[in-house]
Amino acid sequence: MADSEGIAQKTSNTPSMARNWWAFQECGWPSWLSLLLSALAFAFSIAAFGLALLRAHAPVGMAWLAVGFALSPLGMGAMGEQIGRSRVDRVISGPFADASQRERIRAEGYREARSCVAVGSTLSVPSLLLASVALASAYALRRKRVLGESNGRR
Repeated sequence: MADSEGIAQKTSNTPSMARNWWAFQECGWPSWLSLLLSALAFAFSIAAFGLALLRAHAPVGMAWLAVGFALSPLGMGAMGEQIGRSRVDRVISGPFADASQRERIRAEGYREARSCVAVGSTLSVPSLLLASVALASAYALRRKRVLGESNGRR
């Protein structure tokens, strides 16, 4: 197994897409759940943006829900990191003859667990941006509608 310095050197020179795929693989099953949550959040964000543009009655609430859904992949990444760290701690609590080997396994395992947060944050960005635009549009159109109604009553 390569040491963590060699891995860090490899990843710093690789293109970002390859680095993202590597982090996705390192994280494991939480990456797939983050990807599913990201796809659902993106679809929900598109729906919220569409409702805001159609000037429906509840686009602000829908946009806030879209923001919440958009943050779910990031939350899954943090949860994946904690799951990974607990597994590493469970493994190294066993009988090891060499303390340096235990420390190397801990460092490598914690690095792999941190990749879950990177995956979750990367997958959260597109839907979070779209949800933020939907939220801003909903508030702007709501204000415009309220101002238009108040001007029409005079």
